[in-house]
Amino acid sequence: MRKISANYIYTGTSLPLKNGIITLDDSGKIINIKDTGGNLREIAKLSFYNGIIVPGFVNAHCHLELSHLKGLIPKHTGLAKFIIELSRHRGDSPNKVQQAAQLAEEEMLKNGIVAVGDISNTPDSFEIKAKQNIYYHTFLEIFGLDPRKADEIIVKARKLATVLKQKTKLPFSIVPHAPYSVSPTLFMKIRELENNKPLSIHNQESASEQSLFNGEKGSLFEVLSTLVPEYEKLCPSYNNSSLKYTLDHLESLQKILLVHNTYSSESDLSYSEQTNLDKYWILCPNANQYIEDKLPDINLFRRKKLKIALGTDSLASNNQLSILEEMKIISENYPKIPLEELISWATINGARALNISDKFGKIEPGKTPGINLLYDLNLHELKLTRESKVKRLA
Repeated sequence: MRKISANYIYTGTSLPLKNGIITLDDSGKIINIKDTGGNLREIAKLSFYNGIIVPGFVNAHCHLELSHLKGLIPKHTGLAKFIIELSRHRGDSPNKVQQAAQLAEEEMLKNGIVAVGDISNTPDSFEIKAKQNIYYHTFLEIFGLDPRKADEIIVKARKLATVLKQKTKLPFSIVPHAPYSVSPTLFMKIRELENNKPLSIHNQESASEQSLFNGEKGSLFEVLSTLVPEYEKLCPSYNNSSLKYTLDHLESLQKILLVHNTYSSESDLSYSEQTNLDKYWILCPNANQYIEDKLPDINLFRRKKLKIALGTDSLASNNQLSILEEMKIISENYPKIPLEELISWATINGARALNISDKFGKIEPGKTPGINLLYDLNLHELKLTRESKVKRLA
């Protein structure tokens, strides 16, 4: 049994506790949380830390199987060139992919990440997930614009799902890659899948995606035409917002994680509010800067009171897999966002997005959510600094 305390405890369910005390059993399960009213007395075997105790972090969007591409793709080239480089580099041996993914998982563990929404196009990361060092919800991502191949694509995804179930016994969803890479027929096939939740989709990640959906032949159109020779013939007539296109095809479903949202406008978000889908807006700011050198208008999302969670994307588009680093870049660019709000995006909102808030995202008796310590921060103003770090306590 352990007793730990810090300057503040953010439980995720109440106001921050000043000098509160958490009692844990040897497995890390929370036995009790005590509100001391800020008056901490000397208690035998109590470990006190300078900093803020928070639940374990939830990485709502990652590509573990792309970890071997770290540092290979140049920064700030835009999504179209990024896709070209990604297709050029990703065909390494499964052994190399698995070695890099193993190191990436160790990095996430060190950085206090306890649960991940992870994109998989192959089985290369399944052996690592089977060890269950981290909780994974795997998004088996599919794409295809030829409606004649939609059934074939679904069959292949189901086979991959069978392999995942046999190896890991962890949950999964079969999900669309992006609005510009999935045919209306394939969207329909995804809608028809039973117990397939939540969904995830890359949304409005680049200016060229916006151009494509405005009927213009920009850089993304050129790249997709290179990779898919029949692209112009297969490409639907959009002439609307890519987000509207996505939501119109998926509105009958329950929940969706919209990832990146770098170019989502106020009119996009206003339209989304008219739909019945339970929407979580996953922000990956370091990846957004790596690829497009741009951040989403986060204050717009906040004004509309949308549900925000955080992801790292992959090491192909990020220098590290750290939710704290995502929080720091947001804090640097949007300094008026309270730390408590950032913590909720990094913990409970991600857990709710992945349907695991019964286990993760909150510090409550009976739960084992992981316990992190944030330190080297501005405790007087409750602000992150560039030097802020995270340490896993349980």
